[in-house]
Amino acid sequence: MDKITQRMKQIEILTIVLFMLILIFFIIYVINEHENIFLGMYKIITSPAILVTDFIHVGGIGAAFFNAILIFSFNFFLVKLFKVKITGITIAAFFTVFGFSFFGKNILNILPFYLGGILYSVYTSTDFSEHIVSIAFSSALAPFVSSIAFYGEISFETSYINAILIGVLIGFIVVPLAKSLYDFHEGYDLYNLGFTAGILGSVIIAVLKLYHFEITPQFLLSIEYDIPLKILCSSVFISLIIIGFYINDNSFSGYLSLIKDDGYKSDFTQKYGYGLTLINMGIMGFISIVFVMITGQTFNGPVLAALFTVVGFSANGKTIFNTLPILIGVLLASLGSKGSIFTLAISGLFGTALAPISGIFGPIAGIIAGWLHLAVVQNVGLVHGGLNLYNNGFSAGIVAGFLLPIFNMITDNNNQRKMNIQRKHMNFLKAVQTNIKKRMDEKENKENK
Repeated sequence: MDKITQRMKQIEILTIVLFMLILIFFIIYVINEHENIFLGMYKIITSPAILVTDFIHVGGIGAAFFNAILIFSFNFFLVKLFKVKITGITIAAFFTVFGFSFFGKNILNILPFYLGGILYSVYTSTDFSEHIVSIAFSSALAPFVSSIAFYGEISFETSYINAILIGVLIGFIVVPLAKSLYDFHEGYDLYNLGFTAGILGSVIIAVLKLYHFEITPQFLLSIEYDIPLKILCSSVFISLIIIGFYINDNSFSGYLSLIKDDGYKSDFTQKYGYGLTLINMGIMGFISIVFVMITGQTFNGPVLAALFTVVGFSANGKTIFNTLPILIGVLLASLGSKGSIFTLAISGLFGTALAPISGIFGPIAGIIAGWLHLAVVQNVGLVHGGLNLYNNGFSAGIVAGFLLPIFNMITDNNNQRKMNIQRKHMNFLKAVQTNIKKRMDEKENKENK
């Protein structure tokens, strides 16, 4: 067995271990609480799922975990079936979609997107395996399916058909849209599909409102499972570190190089290997827990989504060094603002999508990006009506697209100044050398005479 195959087997073992850990937590909790998870699942599936809908609050923690396990199993099955390579972005998709299974995505409202992705691959004569990751992320717009399916103004049959059609349409067009909109932020927003979903969702909601489709805002959060969720997350993150340590030949060797990475277009699995990547994911998980505790926010469904998203993208760009400035910027922006603790905690964690800005342009640029992100994210939700779960990804794309030309201008200007200074130094040295040579020639001529 070659080294790459061995590493892939180890990743599969890791996935199974983490899955079993979460499954054990789920079973123990359900047994202790005697929860009716099927009634809870019904409540979750029939929920509009718009921002902010915590499935732990809606259906109970047992049903929320059951929903997450179903979605995780579904995506794992697709990855195995279509032999998708486990890269950094694949891991990011796994963890992000799993996290949002507690916060907007259920096993039914994501299915139309995959159907749309299959139709797109057939239409373009491409392999569906090439699009699975993008389609998985596109379920950010899952609330469109739920909200339309259970819209009470028209018959159930018509609502369900409309919901499926709009989900299929989104899955069909999201891949070419994502490729095109990537150029706006040039990869400085790690959540490109969040930005794409924001644009697409804004257009769709505008069309729906034209025909008097109304959205009822809601804000549902659980508060009673703080300690159990902290214990679960800590267990998962320490498991990542331990398994990564084992895969990396029982060593942290090379981790310093990883955390110095700028995070721009960085697949850590390819650059540093799976072991160091998993170590980074676990450490970033604990940093995220500390940040949430600093804000004073209790753990709930949306917090789980944010935590697992950070951990997932710690395989594809996020490190300690390039995310801390973003978190500091968000904290500074909160001083004197009227935002809630919940908004601060969620925006800080999701705002680390801007990590490449910090990595490329430096910590000051990262602090500015984090500060601006908190301001923007609190207002862009109105554009898509709360139906884009990756609202922070949308905001991060706007912030990155706005700051990028400015930072490039400053960087180019600084580089030009350095080049001018270097040119002046070179000219001065040449003049000195010429002068010295001239004097030496004159002295030599006098001696010859």
